[in-house]
Amino acid sequence: MGEGNTFHKTLIEPAELKLLNIKLGDRILDIACGNGQFARKMACLGAKVTAIDFAENFIAIAKSKGGANIEYQVIDTTRETDLDKLKGKVFDSMVCTMAIMDMENIEVLVKYMPKIMRKEGVFVFSILHPCFNSGENALVQEQTDVDGELKSRYYVKVSNYSIVKSTLGIGMAGQPQPQYYFHRPVSTILKYFFESGFVLDGYEEPSFANIEKSERIYDNVFKFIPPALVCRLRLVIK
Repeated sequence: MGEGNTFHKTLIEPAELKLLNIKLGDRILDIACGNGQFARKMACLGAKVTAIDFAENFIAIAKSKGGANIEYQVIDTTRETDLDKLKGKVFDSMVCTMAIMDMENIEVLVKYMPKIMRKEGVFVFSILHPCFNSGENALVQEQTDVDGELKSRYYVKVSNYSIVKSTLGIGMAGQPQPQYYFHRPVSTILKYFFESGFVLDGYEEPSFANIEKSERIYDNVFKFIPPALVCRLRLVIK
């Protein structure tokens, strides 16, 4: 991942920064921070960041990269007793970058968030777009003869979108072993937040439509199918 690959820098980071609208001194919780790349970005923009991940090795890597105004903690967000390590803190914003689909359980975290977020605080998350990455999707190329010229058309075929399920998959090229993905329809994800007092007030579907060329063939031929979804939810009940 380094300091962000093309996918992150082109699609995810700009959309998340737009929806977070970071102001100097904002207290931000970075959930599933990984190597701390986005935490460092937010801190450079003036935020005071608490960055958490359940993987001790990720936190060790993140700490080794330095960065001012960042506090790192090992916290498993599927356990309320672990989330209690954040008691006493109040955050203006929270963010979770490309990780909710990696979490087997998100209900514990969603229910806990209002305890440590100011009213009208925002949560921004990015995920693989569930509509086009259901775990039962196939990429299709179709060649047709149009007035004597062969042209290619590209499609994504999706099955069983509305079924909540887990699948094994590869997140990045060169990954040493597959990981579990936990597919949830968009309505299922948002329902948990609505039940905890959040409203949806930001919704982005970034794609490579305006990018001249990417190193990944997929990005170039599926330019008008958004591979990611980025949402902002605002806490209105506390």
